[in-house]
Amino acid sequence: MLKKTFSLFLWFFVSVFVLSVCYVIGVFRNWTDTTTALYWISVILVTLSFKFIMDCIHNYFSAGKYRNFLKSFSRKKRALTLDSYFKKGLNIISKRGRGEVPWFLLTGDSEKNNSLLEDINLPVFHRNCVNSTPQQFRTIRWWFFRDLSVLELSGKIYDNPGVINSVISSLSARKCKKQPPRGVVLVISADKLINHDYTYIRTLSQKTRSFVEQLSLHLHHNIPVFIVISGCEHISGYSVLAQKIYQKHEKWHPVFWATNKSGTNASEYDSSYILSSLRSNIMASICHALDDSLSDKEKNDILQFPDRLKGLKYSLDIFISTFCIENVFFSQTEIAGICLSGELMGEKDKNCIFADILISEILPQIHDSDVIHVNKQRVNVSFKSVIAMTALCFVGYSGYCSYNVYNIRHGSVDTSHAFLTEQISKYEDKVRSNMRYFPFKPALDDKYLFFRESLHKTTRFDISPVSWRVTEYKKNFMQASPSGKRELILSLSSSLISWDKMMKDESLSDLAKSPGIHELLKITRPHDKISSIASLAVERDEIQKNNGIENIYVFRNLLTELVQSDPSYSWFVSEDVNIPAVRITDFWEDENSSVYLSGIWTQPGQNKLHQWYETIKEAYGRDTVPEAFSSFVLYLDESRQEHFRQFIMSVARARKDSHSGLMNPLQLTNIIHNRSSEHRFFQFVDDELHNIPTSSAQDWLSEFRLLNHLFSLKVDNGMKRQIEQFDLMLRIYLISVLNNSQMNRTLTHVTTWRSWQNALRNAVNSVLHTASSVELIRNAMRSDPENKLVILFDEFEKVRSVINSNNREPVIDSVWDIYERQIYQLLDHAVTYTGCWVGEQWRNSVLGRFNSGKHNLSYSEMQGKVYKDIIGFLKGPSNGVLALDPDGVRLLSFRERSIPFSPSFITFINDIVSPDDLLDVWLRERTQNKDELINVQGQLDLLNQTLQNAESQPYRVTIDSAPATIPDNPRVKPTGTTLTLECKTGNSSIRSMNFADSGIFTWYPGSCHSVRIDILFPNFSATYKFTGETAWIDFINKFSDGESELMTKDFSPESRNFLESMGIKGILVRYKLSDTGNLSQAYIEWEQLKQEKDKLKDLQVNLSNKLLTTHSWEKSAWISRLPGNITICPVVQE
Repeated sequence: MLKKTFSLFLWFFVSVFVLSVCYVIGVFRNWTDTTTALYWISVILVTLSFKFIMDCIHNYFSAGKYRNFLKSFSRKKRALTLDSYFKKGLNIISKRGRGEVPWFLLTGDSEKNNSLLEDINLPVFHRNCVNSTPQQFRTIRWWFFRDLSVLELSGKIYDNPGVINSVISSLSARKCKKQPPRGVVLVISADKLINHDYTYIRTLSQKTRSFVEQLSLHLHHNIPVFIVISGCEHISGYSVLAQKIYQKHEKWHPVFWATNKSGTNASEYDSSYILSSLRSNIMASICHALDDSLSDKEKNDILQFPDRLKGLKYSLDIFISTFCIENVFFSQTEIAGICLSGELMGEKDKNCIFADILISEILPQIHDSDVIHVNKQRVNVSFKSVIAMTALCFVGYSGYCSYNVYNIRHGSVDTSHAFLTEQISKYEDKVRSNMRYFPFKPALDDKYLFFRESLHKTTRFDISPVSWRVTEYKKNFMQASPSGKRELILSLSSSLISWDKMMKDESLSDLAKSPGIHELLKITRPHDKISSIASLAVERDEIQKNNGIENIYVFRNLLTELVQSDPSYSWFVSEDVNIPAVRITDFWEDENSSVYLSGIWTQPGQNKLHQWYETIKEAYGRDTVPEAFSSFVLYLDESRQEHFRQFIMSVARARKDSHSGLMNPLQLTNIIHNRSSEHRFFQFVDDELHNIPTSSAQDWLSEFRLLNHLFSLKVDNGMKRQIEQFDLMLRIYLISVLNNSQMNRTLTHVTTWRSWQNALRNAVNSVLHTASSVELIRNAMRSDPENKLVILFDEFEKVRSVINSNNREPVIDSVWDIYERQIYQLLDHAVTYTGCWVGEQWRNSVLGRFNSGKHNLSYSEMQGKVYKDIIGFLKGPSNGVLALDPDGVRLLSFRERSIPFSPSFITFINDIVSPDDLLDVWLRERTQNKDELINVQGQLDLLNQTLQNAESQPYRVTIDSAPATIPDNPRVKPTGTTLTLECKTGNSSIRSMNFADSGIFTWYPGSCHSVRIDILFPNFSATYKFTGETAWIDFINKFSDGESELMTKDFSPESRNFLESMGIKGILVRYKLSDTGNLSQAYIEWEQLKQEKDKLKDLQVNLSNKLLTTHSWEKSAWISRLPGNITICPVVQE
């Protein structure tokens, strides 16, 4: 049990190992799973067959069966010896110059396995000498006598199948078929028949029948069988009768003979007729032999002798019934004749033995019998008649067919081209290679040549010079387009092929199947219009007569020149109108781009290219195609990959900004079941480039195959899907190892891909449910991290960054861009559906209520009611996809996708709806403005009280004056100065005549708006002013150092003119101030209170103005502007 378990485990291990090896080879050779499985099964079958053979060999030697082989080899050697011996004897019989020597097959049982002819007294000849070849008789032996020959077969050969088969094989030789034996002579002892040894008789009959049937089957000839009953001297009466006949007729020995001529014997299987005939012959002999010299006893024995033959009947019946019985395998056999023979004492005690009687009497009688002659004559006559009739029929049939080949009546003469070409075609198609026309072939050949010459003579044509044809063809080639150049090169190639066939004298029908010869290349130019086949016939005759080989050589050189005219071979790979291009619309019907891939780079195009190359190659015949062109064809796969690379990148650019609309459920489920347009496109590329092995693939193609396998993975719990996914993952791993890719270094790629697939499935399932599709878009536009669309895009970016982290191929980025389009299609569908749903809600909630409402309201009331419905719509169905800001309507978006609202709706909302109306009452701007206005009024009251208290507080400053001077002008001096502070409560001033005067000034915040300095001169005075609420503060700041130069440009216009006319640029005025810290601080605080009051005043005015404005929907009549359709909703794709 353990041994069987180990053997089973070993076989399982070997099978898995072989499968692994085949799988790895299949991945590297880019085989399909089916091809890999077939290779694996083939290897397993070969292994099992080899093991079976080895087991057979082991068993053969271990069981000692090789000894049987050695024995069979020895038997084979014996068979060769027998065959050699038989052929030598047959050569002696068939020696020329001696005529036909009859020979017989002699067989029968003998005592001690001796020969039946061992003691023969007759001379035995072998090449005119006595046969003294010593041999032990166990198989066969030749006996050569003067008038006949005998091949004796030992009775022991029937017990040895190998020997009997060897003997039959020798007798089936071709020479033996030409001169077959005249009969088979079977010797049976009379004692066996009289003693009724039925077992012996039946066995002998069966052996003899089997031998005769096999021999007749191989020779195709029924050999007659004769029975010779020996030892008849033991039958009472035979010796007396034979002795009396011998004395009376002077014969050596009498022979009692009877042939089987009965037609009913074959069905009765008994010896009645043949024994009756034998008895009749014996009675006739008795009648001639009886005379008075015989005693009564001798007469009685002689007369009773025929009746004693009845004792042989039953034994003969058994023999004949066994020998002649019918079966389904062989034809019926029969006994040709029976002969009685026995030994007799001759004169002077000389015995006449059976062998002598057999050779001298019995065999000659058998040879001269009617059975032999009739059979021989029948065979000869039949064979010769068949040969003669066959030959006669063949000649007659040949003559009839030959006569009807051309089917020409006497007196009819037709020299038309159609008739002549028809007759030529008949000969070439029917007669040339058909043996049935052989007897009359010379006459038909003459007629054929006559028709060809007649056609050539009756056709008027001109012969175009080779140089002219070459020049014209090159001229047309230079003016043709790339595809036209290819057609001209192929036409030239076809013409060369046709000329080669013409040189080989191929038939017109075969030439007509070829593309033909271009008109510019034809050697002959008929004057009249003739049929194409007639033109071929004339062209063939001309090229066979006038230097056809040189013509072919010149145009092969032209072919080389045209092929090499463009080193880039653009003519070869130019577009073909019969091979459709692959367009982007074949995968995305809604795409308007004109991106396409020339059909010449697809698989049908590649097949066409190789077909064209084979045509050009065939045109060169034994010459070699230009090496550069062959190399270009050899590297077509490189060009294919480059064109597919550009095609993928062009498709990616065209699909980058594409937008799709609604999708039906089938299209949505196709995304998760790998049946989308993107998957079909990638599968198309993979199938087209599938025949490029991994070793010849460019880097981008290897990466693309990995990605395509990855794109085919699906999240499914089915066993079949799991196996397919495992297969794809294993292929990805092996290919990435081969290409030294990063995809094999971690399982994070597969895990990330499964996460992305789960996210895709969840998103598709959500989109399929219309109720959740709207919320899906709303939450996505809010950037909800739990939203399935947000998760979908995040997972895609994650899987792309993980798998594509080390990519340096732009085409792989394009592949990812194309693949990303399907999730954008999903997003576009959800956005479009949400837009349709929003439009339907507008019609139901706004237009529907307006159309179904009562019309007894005033226009303003109706407008207000509709406005409330619009506000409800904006708060409800459009919430999350549309926002209304103070600047107007803002469309919310996700991944640059937003609801396609109509422009008229956007304009309507911007003109009518106020963003504030979308808020709750306590959140609206009007409500907030009212509350804020009340709050501002309270703040103003409090601030006014504080400001009033600050303005009622006086601040005093003591000022001491000093003389005023004019710098750089000693001629003019001021005579005095006057400082005046003007306030609402009163003015304060000090007048100085350039002496040290002092005065107290009282300042109230907000009440003093002017400070004036009057500078006195002898003839005039100049005034310098500080104005505004900051006038006193500005004066204090200016004279904080006790003096300040007042510039002329800062004086009043009248004073400035006088000062400038006197050349005074500035006046230095001196005032020394007491401590002004409290005053400055009081001013700062007052100024802050004043600014705060001004702000509150402005805010109060602004809020009051806002509260006084009317609502936007009350400004105009806008009900007639209500849009019917607010979104663009396309029809779902079928």
